Amino acid sequence: MVFKWPDPISFVADIIAIIGIPTLAVTTYQFYQAYLKRKEIKNVSQYCLEFNERDTGINLVPLERVAGYPRPGDIVFLPGETVEGKNYGGGEYEVERLAFTFHEAPEIDEPCPAVPSKVVAYVRRRREQ
Repeated sequence: MVFKWPDPISFVADIIAIIGIPTLAVTTYQFYQAYLKRKEIKNVSQYCLEFNERDTGINLVPLERVAGYPRPGDIVFLPGETVEGKNYGGGEYEVERLAFTFHEAPEIDEPCPAVPSKVVAYVRRRREQ
């Protein structure tokens, strides 16, 4: 019986296959997760209390900073936007109605858990008296 050296090319190919196939599987899974995350619908006002007057956004407040939501009929003072010393959109507004958007919260151990993801307060400018 004659000793035969293993073929070095097949040996290298076996090592690459043993290491490469699991690495390829993990990388493909990570790319797929990143792809799904990029496809999620995102907007500027997500997780915010948004004040709208006739479909025009006036102000955004992050939900984690909101202590309480305004109710219909409440008067709110909104700062607006200051550009070159002029304040646009600021003033007193009356809240007409609120719209809440919720999303599923699997981290909460309750049946059918949901948390608010966006709140829209529809307002109108209060008339000066």
